Amino acid sequence: MGKNRKKQDVQFPHDSSYRYLLSSKKLFLELLRSFVNKGWVNQVDETQVEEIKQTFILPDFKRKEADIVYKVRLNGRDVIFYMLVELQSTVDLAMPYRLLLYQVEIWRYVLRNRDTEDSEAPFSLPVIVPMVLYNGQRPWTAKRRFRELLVGGESFGAELLDFEYILLDVERYTETELLALSNTIGSVFLLDQTADQALLLERLQKLMGTIRQMPEDLQTQFMNWLSNIIASQLPDKNRDVEQLIQELKEKGENTMGLQKNLEAIKQQGIEQGRELEKETVAKNLIALGLDNSMITAATGFPESKIEQLRNHSF
Repeated sequence: MGKNRKKQDVQFPHDSSYRYLLSSKKLFLELLRSFVNKGWVNQVDETQVEEIKQTFILPDFKRKEADIVYKVRLNGRDVIFYMLVELQSTVDLAMPYRLLLYQVEIWRYVLRNRDTEDSEAPFSLPVIVPMVLYNGQRPWTAKRRFRELLVGGESFGAELLDFEYILLDVERYTETELLALSNTIGSVFLLDQTADQALLLERLQKLMGTIRQMPEDLQTQFMNWLSNIIASQLPDKNRDVEQLIQELKEKGENTMGLQKNLEAIKQQGIEQGRELEKETVAKNLIALGLDNSMITAATGFPESKIEQLRNHSF
């Protein structure tokens, strides 16, 4: 899976794209159930999930604000907790500290909005589960536990503050793992790894069955994401996929049409590749001083094409 990774200089609008996707409660739960191997995940019911629209801005970090915060009630239990999902495309070594500040801001928000009529109730705070969704190419090297940031922390015991966040590292999942999920978020992760057009086409074809089976609302979100985000990673001179998806979005074609068009584009790419290979052979033969008839015999090009290559070779 190390080949055809996203280039480091690609300006990928990661935060806004994943924020758009995970604003769907269905996709948020799909994310949890697909990648968070915790017992409590199975107790979460979609009807008991509510996105918190409040903006949590950190004074210590200029223009930094929490990406996604959900309030969740565990099914059948009177336990309310908050999911803080932080979106990253670069490694942030201060992440545990940043997440601590976000958690404090969320608790402040909870306390400000708490019902004060029951003054006899014991003071308590809701659980907050921090999670980082990272799609950068480089390995995530930031500390996972807050305590690991504390110099000399190994000399102390439970008296020190500590927590560990959940890390979802998009680039580290294998193609086999993501295809096996057969769902929307797995498809997103798989295509998010891909900046190469040929690989993108190949993976889209592998995902056709999954795309067809997506619920209509999730399929719409997926196609919008695909047209606006993935296609933008392709080189400026290689926009076939972007154009195709935009046309599909505008014309409302179904996924059967998508597959046919993908196959046509792939075939076109194969043919273009063969043509370029023959041109390379012809140019090498021209450089060796062979005449047109011999080059025609070797490549099948007409003399007019060979003359054109001669003129561009010198």
